[in-house]
Amino acid sequence: MFRRNFLFGKDGGTANLIDVGSEDLYQPGQGYGFVTEKNRREQELLQIRELNSSFDTMYWYQNEQMSFLKEDENGCYLDSAEEVAALERQSGEPMSGSPRRIPLIFKVDVPRQGNYRITLTIRSEEEMGEILIFTGRRRLAFHGTVGAGEFTYTMITNVCDIVPVGYSRIFADKTVDIAVLADRPRISALTVEEVNGPTVYLAGDSTVTDQPGDYPYYPGTCYCGWGQMLPAYFDTRVAVSNHSHSGLTTDSFRKEGHYAVISQYSKPGDYVFFQFGHNDQKLPGLQAKGGYRANLQRYIKENQAKGVYPVLVTPIARNTWRLRDQTYLDLLEEFADVCLELGTQYGIPVLDLHAHSKEYVLEKGLQDAKPIFFPGDYTHTNDFGAYKMAGYVAQEIREKCKGHSERAYAYLAECVTDGFGAWEPVGQINVPKKPEIYKDIPDPAGDQVLLSEAEQLERVVRLCLKEELL
Repeated sequence: MFRRNFLFGKDGGTANLIDVGSEDLYQPGQGYGFVTEKNRREQELLQIRELNSSFDTMYWYQNEQMSFLKEDENGCYLDSAEEVAALERQSGEPMSGSPRRIPLIFKVDVPRQGNYRITLTIRSEEEMGEILIFTGRRRLAFHGTVGAGEFTYTMITNVCDIVPVGYSRIFADKTVDIAVLADRPRISALTVEEVNGPTVYLAGDSTVTDQPGDYPYYPGTCYCGWGQMLPAYFDTRVAVSNHSHSGLTTDSFRKEGHYAVISQYSKPGDYVFFQFGHNDQKLPGLQAKGGYRANLQRYIKENQAKGVYPVLVTPIARNTWRLRDQTYLDLLEEFADVCLELGTQYGIPVLDLHAHSKEYVLEKGLQDAKPIFFPGDYTHTNDFGAYKMAGYVAQEIREKCKGHSERAYAYLAECVTDGFGAWEPVGQINVPKKPEIYKDIPDPAGDQVLLSEAEQLERVVRLCLKEELL
């Protein structure tokens, strides 16, 4: 099976290791290398976020070079804190959110789709402080504080084809991506090896999907689906493959080709989690007890027939409140109830994320719940919120799958971990503003899918509020 060992920095020349220096940028023919603004601009495929780490610069920095790689006897690194400070000096304006960081991104070609174990080593003579490690499409693999000396961490990632946003066809993906964020992120050694094991496939909407991350990065100002934080709560016996996308329903997930990818790669013993409802509720033919229920039933039966284990997840609750009396307005309770009914009917686990997220919003109230959502949004979480929601999902896996009559479900519960402890926002979260010196750089795309969702949801909320106020 495939295995590659890499040694970074000036201590090269070791047998059976591939030496990597700070000038080794990724090229398809080479099969490995760092991804920076330079080669991302030069290679079209590096610009499709789903085929890469899902990190990219804030659009007004599109012509800037931020990732100035360096090397020493302990590996390759970049001085993120200094580069962010340089950008602030250049613009004359401080960045909101603290601290903001630039990711150190490394990419490795692999021979085939599947699960890969990654062992990352960092050697540093100074305290590293807070470190974040993401794999694949910005899926959280590690969050913690690392001191001086040697730090080694092993994680697992899934490599799988995908239908990227803005495309109607399936793209092959055969690369492993690793992104390290810290004040001075560093990689000293890396091993990527192919492994066998079950995969959890995720089918859902924007509240589940692998959202991109703009950098300089701050977790409070990135959209984030709970699916990309779920790997933080699994050990290395199981991998996560997220095929959720913004705007999808139980119907369009199949029609737009996303389910075809899962059907192709899922094998007996794997799992498929389904969480829909946010977009189904906007369409007359996909109401809870109508098309929504029928579509979920079909997914359940199809996966059970091939030995794949379906799991339903009730939709995350929104931070929506009635204007009339400031009581909570639950827009998705009926969809959650249908999931619970189907779970009983088919004997499969239902992870009641709706109940947990609703309880959180009710406990915090409208204003105090806002910091876990993207600023100005009442549906989509930021990285802090997605990590919290993934924690609820993990808790539900333990409670609903432990002791299940199907051994595969019980096994999944055994693979759940406690994650990396609390990860909470501190202070007010503000979306970064474009500095005046970049005023002539237009936003090339904006967040059109999320904007469309927001506009449609606004109509739904207005109708609901109108009914409540009558």
